[in-house]
Amino acid sequence: MKKTVLHICALASLALGLSGSALAESFTFQLGLANIEPNSSVTAVSGPLTPPDALSLKVQSKSTVFFSASMPINEQWDAELALGLPPTHDNTLVVLNPTAVPGSVAARDGQLAGRARQVFPTLFANYKFGDKNSQIRPFVGVGINYTFFDNTESTAVNDATNGGPTSIKLSSSIGPAMQLGVTAKLGGPWSLTGSWSTARVKTTMTSNTLGIERKADILFHPSIFIVAVGYSF
Repeated sequence: MKKTVLHICALASLALGLSGSALAESFTFQLGLANIEPNSSVTAVSGPLTPPDALSLKVQSKSTVFFSASMPINEQWDAELALGLPPTHDNTLVVLNPTAVPGSVAARDGQLAGRARQVFPTLFANYKFGDKNSQIRPFVGVGINYTFFDNTESTAVNDATNGGPTSIKLSSSIGPAMQLGVTAKLGGPWSLTGSWSTARVKTTMTSNTLGIERKADILFHPSIFIVAVGYSF
């Protein structure tokens, strides 16, 4: 947890330190709603006493509260630290080959196997079209995402499938990110932004059942749709 806090602080420090001249400009804070479609691909679970290419997982979509802080670097560029209330994703069991597992396991296809909370601070450099007086400003952004997972939980379905009480952990990920969006002025310091963003997130899930470890690799290319109200000062 200490290393996690340090990573987030480093991202925040970088965002706030990209340009000394920006400190004289306005900051913008945004608050809104994000819908996250994980678009995950998951390898088959592998490990002792596990039939090959028989079982996998599917990560479900989730909505959460979004917030971000940004500051201008110059008239065309700004730096944005995008955050949000960490969503907890449900993971459902996928039976890839019903004939390779007992009927009781095959019958659990699609049932809830576990949950994991995702924390995903992302630092963007955004290029904004038009000028600061434009009513409508489209933008594109590139950046870096850091994702880690905590509050993992194995359900009774997963415990039964694995043969006993099971713990789950997922590795952290650092990868590129991008976003597209448009901001409209609402009057005074207020604005409205709609955007789509994505990132490359790669993690390895490790489960432990009475000392037996099983693994699966998960690759995310999420589609994140955001609508947020901004306030500049």
